[in-house]
Parts: sequence; structure tokens; C-alpha cells
Amino acid sequence: MNIISVTDIRRNFRQILLEITKTKKPVAIIQRSKPIAYLIDAESFELLQRTGKMDVDLLRSRAESLDRIARFKSNLAKNTASQEDSTILIRELREGRSHYE
Repeated sequence: MNIISVTDIRRNFRQILLEITKTKKPVAIIQRSKPIAYLIDAESFELLQRTGKMDVDLLRSRAESLDRIARFKSNLAKNTASQEDSTILIRELREGRSHYE
């Protein structure tokens, strides 16, 4: 990555732009020895945009999947509890100890 001052950008903007589009390497623009912006070619920017959107979509999908898993576990716990109750009832009926008689 090239590092260029704001003053150099003002003086050689066209040349710097041509170099960025040719090499596809980003340029850090510095002011008072600190980076204030980055300049990249359009193709790289569009790729970053698509990748960022895919990351957001992936995170959203992951959150939805985790939510479905949590609901499934909750339903499973409820169903398992009622199944244990029915197992006890069947056992009592088989042994003739039903309190429903």
C-alpha cells in the first residue's frame, strides 16, 4: 500500500488515480502523519461492498438458524416432559395402579 500526503494528492491527483487503477493497490492518504482516508479502485471497492453484504447476510442467516435451534430445543424439552408423564401413566396402567379408576 502506498502512503501519500494530502499535498501530493492535490499536486498529482490524475497520476495517482491512474496508478491505483493500473496496480489495484490502495493508497493511504495522510495528513499530519495520520491516515485520514484510503483511495481504492472501483473494482476493489465493489468487491468489498459485495463481500460486506454477504457477511451481513451470513450473520443474519446464522442468527435465524440459532433462533430456530433454540425454539426446537424448547419444543423438544416440552414434548419430552409430556412424554415422560405418559410413560409413567402407561406404566401405572400396566401395573394396575392407575389413579384414574
